[in-house]
Amino acid sequence: MIYLDNAATTKMYDEAIKAYVKAQEETFANPSALHSFGMEAENLIKKSRKYIASVISSAESEVFFTKSASESNNIAIKSFDGVALTSKIEHSSVYEAFKKSDFDKVIYLDNDKYGFIDLNDLKKQLKNDISFVSIIYVNNEIGCIQDIRKISEIIKSYNKNIILHVDATQALGKINCDVKSLGVDMMSFSAHKFHGPKQMGGLYIKKDITAKVKPILDGGYQEIISSGTSDAPSIYAMAIALRKQIEANEYEYIKEINLYFRSLIKDSIDDYYIISPEENCSAYILDVAFANIKAEVLLHMLEEEEIYVSSGSACSKGDDSRILSAIDLDEKYMDGAIRFSFSGEISKEDLDFTIDILKRSIELIRMVI
Repeated sequence: MIYLDNAATTKMYDEAIKAYVKAQEETFANPSALHSFGMEAENLIKKSRKYIASVISSAESEVFFTKSASESNNIAIKSFDGVALTSKIEHSSVYEAFKKSDFDKVIYLDNDKYGFIDLNDLKKQLKNDISFVSIIYVNNEIGCIQDIRKISEIIKSYNKNIILHVDATQALGKINCDVKSLGVDMMSFSAHKFHGPKQMGGLYIKKDITAKVKPILDGGYQEIISSGTSDAPSIYAMAIALRKQIEANEYEYIKEINLYFRSLIKDSIDDYYIISPEENCSAYILDVAFANIKAEVLLHMLEEEEIYVSSGSACSKGDDSRILSAIDLDEKYMDGAIRFSFSGEISKEDLDFTIDILKRSIELIRMVI
């Protein structure tokens, strides 16, 4: 099997699985319980919170655990009102949350053909009494990395009270997510994007705005912003996975195989368009569109050879991509976009095999069409 859909989800590290199983077997008490067994589970959470806080350079009290990055994004957006500013290429959990939020108006920033936000448009739109800004750090479909530090400087120099939320789901563990250097007030993340468990995420909230944040689930408020019994084993497994991801120090290797696969495509296939930029783009993501094919058909042909990719974001479920429309992709490529997303387990030999199957599949599809 060649798994090239890591932006959708990653395989859990063995270390994270072992940590999870051990915690389920030995530390399964409710962390909110007052007895000593419950305190052991609570200590696992505290230990995990401390580590994650150290990674993002925050206080431990500023790290909150949620059920997913989608919940984190919803909590962040639905806690505020007024006039919001966001991009046209946000993840669906941000895009849809804004539709059901209390904001009087949501303004969508312009971007270029690679998805990078127009900073001049940002400066212009800030004049509209903006109270809240939400920007995706690394786009989940095309991989462009926004200059969050520069965006923050522009926003805060205009009005330091504007709240900046960043969706760092595809960023944490892979690129700099130091909340102080980035200058963000809130940051969402998800464990299953860095080889941790699914249905486990988090939200950084700067101390001075914590009181303004509203939970979207009512109950015991175990995490203050998120109700429900805290899942100590999953939280612990998330911290273990994040540590392993960082210690793997694999970014340069991932960049190497990304560039290698780009060169294979250029040398082997006609009439394609590489959507993901070479500069300021996550090495983990490569979005490529092929003319005169249907992405879903190509996806299933690759699947027959146990090569797994995505036709855009896993959250789009095969619908036309809002992201590709936002970057004004040429119509002839719109139906043929495939996202390849890498992990440290992928080798150049895997990519050699993949390009052979990819080339053959595209030729067959084009013959039929």
